[in-house]
Amino acid sequence: MKKVLKAGGRLTIATIGAGIGALLAAVRFLAGAAETTPADDELSSSVRGGLLNYRTGKFDDGTDPAGIYKPD
Repeated sequence: MKKVLKAGGRLTIATIGAGIGALLAAVRFLAGAAETTPADDELSSSVRGGLLNYRTGKFDDGTDPAGIYKPD
């Protein structure tokens, strides 16, 4: 009877371990397949250049009325 219980316990532990392993593999797959897109403001003027707005810490076209720009 003890052998049957030991074998059943080992089988249960192995099944739980395999399930956790499969779950982790699925999470890794989904996380690796996730595509991230940059925000609109990251693409707009920073790619084209522009002036550094010290208020926001980003490059823009220099027309922000509340922006702080280095004088020429």
